[in-house]
Amino acid sequence: MTMRIFMLFALWVFSSLAGASTLCTSKITRELETCARSNFEVSDRQLNSAYKMLASRLQGGDAQTLLKAQRAWLAYEEKTCQGAYDVTSPGEESGIDKWTCLDGITKNRTRELQYLESGTGLDDFFYAVDVVAKYYESGNRGRFIDKLAARALVDDEQDWNSYVTENCKLAASRFSEEKKDCMARQTFYRY
Repeated sequence: MTMRIFMLFALWVFSSLAGASTLCTSKITRELETCARSNFEVSDRQLNSAYKMLASRLQGGDAQTLLKAQRAWLAYEEKTCQGAYDVTSPGEESGIDKWTCLDGITKNRTRELQYLESGTGLDDFFYAVDVVAKYYESGNRGRFIDKLAARALVDDEQDWNSYVTENCKLAASRFSEEKKDCMARQTFYRY
C-alpha cells in the first residue's frame, strides 16, 4: 500500500514537472527567444487542455458564455502581446517580450479555466488580497476587493471588458461567485 501511494505521488510530481517552464538563462538573444517561445508552447498546450476539460462539462448557456469569454480573451491576449512586441521593435528583444507576454497571460488564463472547472485553486489570490488589506486597508479585505473590482473594466479596451464580463458571468453561474470578487481577481491577474 505504501509503495502504491509513493508511485502515485511520484507520477503526480513528474507529470507536473513535464509541463513546467524552462528557466531561460542564455545570454544569446536568439536562444532566449527560442526558450521563451518553447515555454509559451507548453503553456498553450496546458491552456487548451484546461479549456477542453471545462468545455466538456458545460452545456447550453454556460458553454456559449465560455466560448464568448475565450474569444474575447484571445483577442485581448493577441492585442496586448503585440503591443509588448511593438514597443520594443525593431529591437532584438522584441520577440522575447512577445513570447514572455503570451506565456504569462496564457498561464493566468489556464489558472482561471482550472478554477472555473473545479471551483478551487485560487488560494494565492485571496492570500495576496489579505496581505495587502492588512497593510494598506486596516485589514479590510472588502475595501481592497472593491478597489480592484472598480478597475476591472477599462474604457478603451473592448476585448478585455468583454472577456471580464463573460468570464464573471460564467463564474457566477457555476459557483454563485459575486461579480465584484471575480472582477477583482481579473484585475489582480491582468498582465
